[in-house]
Amino acid sequence: MMHLVVRGTGLVPFSIPLLAEMCVGRHEKNDLVLADHRISRRHARFSPVEDAWIVSDEGSTHGTFVNGVRTSRHRLCDGDRIQLGNVLLEVTTAEEVQSVLHSLSTASVSSVGEGEAERRLAVIYELAHALRALDDSEELLERMLDAVARALGCERAMIGLGSEMSGLRRIVRKGAEVGPDDLVLSRGVLHTMLVAREAVLLGEQRGRATARGPQRSSAMGAPLEAGGRVLGFVYVDDRRRAAPFVQQDLDYLIAIARLVVGALECAEQRQRDMALTKAAAAAHGILGESKPIVALQAEIRKYGPATGTHVLIRGESGTGKELVAGALHAASPRASRPLIPVNCAAIPDSLIESELFGHVRGAFTGALRDRKGSFELASGSTLFLDEIGDLSLPAQAKLLRAIQEGEILPVGSERLVRVDVRIIAATHKDLLREIEAGRFREDLYYRIAVIELMVPPLRERTEDIEPLAHVLLEAQMSKMGKRLLGFTPAALDALRRYRWPGNVRELKNEVELSALNAASGWIDVCDLRSRVATAGERQRPHAPGGPVNPSLSARFSSLEEQERALVVEAVETAGGNLAEAARLLGITRQMMRGRVERFSIKHADTDR
Repeated sequence: MMHLVVRGTGLVPFSIPLLAEMCVGRHEKNDLVLADHRISRRHARFSPVEDAWIVSDEGSTHGTFVNGVRTSRHRLCDGDRIQLGNVLLEVTTAEEVQSVLHSLSTASVSSVGEGEAERRLAVIYELAHALRALDDSEELLERMLDAVARALGCERAMIGLGSEMSGLRRIVRKGAEVGPDDLVLSRGVLHTMLVAREAVLLGEQRGRATARGPQRSSAMGAPLEAGGRVLGFVYVDDRRRAAPFVQQDLDYLIAIARLVVGALECAEQRQRDMALTKAAAAAHGILGESKPIVALQAEIRKYGPATGTHVLIRGESGTGKELVAGALHAASPRASRPLIPVNCAAIPDSLIESELFGHVRGAFTGALRDRKGSFELASGSTLFLDEIGDLSLPAQAKLLRAIQEGEILPVGSERLVRVDVRIIAATHKDLLREIEAGRFREDLYYRIAVIELMVPPLRERTEDIEPLAHVLLEAQMSKMGKRLLGFTPAALDALRRYRWPGNVRELKNEVELSALNAASGWIDVCDLRSRVATAGERQRPHAPGGPVNPSLSARFSSLEEQERALVVEAVETAGGNLAEAARLLGITRQMMRGRVERFSIKHADTDR
C-alpha cells in the first residue's frame, strides 16, 4: 500500500495511507488540510489510475513540485518527494508505520519487578519535586521527557503541543544517530490521542525495513489533557526493545503526563499573572483621564488581543510609543513570551540584516558563531520596531519580504527559517509624506499599518500632567531613597502651563531634577528649570501699556515681586500665623519662614 509521510516546519511528521481519491489544500473541506500560507485553498489532488497513483496540481498559486521539478501531473513512485509550499510529502510503499495494538481499556497487563517499581516511584517523586520550582513551560516538558526516558528505558520520546496536526510544535529527545524527522506518527494515532483522547499501545511493525534502519518494536502514547482541554500528546518508542511495552508501562506514562499537565497549567497561570502585572505597569506610562488618552486606552484593550494583526504607532518623540507597544503586547495571548524591541534608527545599514534575521558562523568577518536575529527571537511573540521610518529603502525591502512570507534567511545560510511574529512598529514621522518623498515603501506601509494608533502629545492632554507627575515622582523617590510630599500648587501650575516639546520624556526628566533640587518636603517653582517655571508668565497677556516683548531679566525680576506680594497677602490673611499662611500657599512652614526672612516681611508670629 502506498503512503504519504507529511513533514513541515512546526509540524509533527505523520503518515497517511492512500486509500481513495484525496484533495489537499489550505481549506478545511479538503481531505488533508495543511495550514501553510504558501499552499492554495485547493492545491493538489491524489487519484488512483489503474494500478498506480497520480498527483495533479489544481491550479495552485505557488505550484506543485515533484523531486524539485514543477509539474501539473505526475505518476507516483516509491521515494518521490512532493513539495507543496513549505510542506513535504514523501511517498513510501512500506506497510502502515503504526497500528494500534491495544486501547487503554483492553491492553494486557504485565507486572514489573519490585525493584523496578521502586525506581519508577523515585523518578516520579524527583520529578514532582523539581516541577514545583519551575515556571518555564519548555523546561517543564524537557524534564518530563528526561523522566520518561530514564524510567521506561525507551530510545526516543516526543511531546507534541497543540490540538491540530498542522499546529503542533514538537520537542524531540533523540540519540546521537536519530534525526528529529525520523519519528513519524500515523494520522490515525494522532487522531486517537488528540480527538478521541485515548492512550494507545502501538503494535510491532511487520513490514520491510527502511533505509533508516530496522523498524520500531514497540511504542505508546497518551494525550496531555487538562480540564477537558487537550494540550497535546506524549509519545515514546524503542526500536531495539526486547519485550514490547505493556499496560503497566502505559499507566506509568499517563501518570507522568497528568503530573506534568498540572504543573504546566500552573506555570501558564503564573505567566498570565505576570503578563497582567506587566500590563498594569505599562499602563502607568499612558495614565490619565483626558479624552485622547481614554480613547487610546480603549484601542489598546480592543486591538491588543488581535495577535495576528500588525500595528503602527505614531506620535511625537517622547510621547511613550514604546509603552503603548508594551501594553498592546501585554494585552495579547503572546504576553507569556517577551516583547523583542529593535531601535531601527540606531542600527547601521550594514548590520540591519544580521540584527533582524541573524547569521551563521563564518558569514562575515567577526561572525564566530551562529546568532539568532530579532525575528527568530520574537517567533511566537511580538517584535517592536521602533523608529521604523528611519530604515533605509534596501532594509525596508528585506523587512517587507520577511513580513509577507513569514520566513527569514539568516546571513550566510541557505536554510529558510519559518517564524510567527506580530509586528508593532512606531515612528515620529508622517509616513505618507515619506512615501510621497520616495523615502518609504508604500507596500511596506500598508503591511505594518493594518491598525494605526496615534499617541497624543502631552500639550493636548494637560489634565493628565498632574497625575503623571505624581506617578513619576513616586518612581524617582524609590530610586533616590528620598521622601517628598509632592508638588506645591504653584509648581503644578507651572507644569500645566509649559508646552512640553519633549512630551512625557521631558516631564520625567523635569520631575527627576526637581526632586533632586527640593530642599524641603515639597517641590516648589524654584526647584524647576527656569524655562518651565516661567512658562506661565510668558503665556499670560501683558498689562495695557506694558512692554510687548520684555527682556529675560525683566521677566525674571518680576517673578520675585509677584512672589513677595503673594507671601505678604498670605501673612496678612492668616493674621501673622506663618503655619496658616504656609497652608494657604500650599507650602511648608519652613518654606514660608525662609521667604518671610528673605523678603524682610514684618509679622506677628503666633504659630505654636
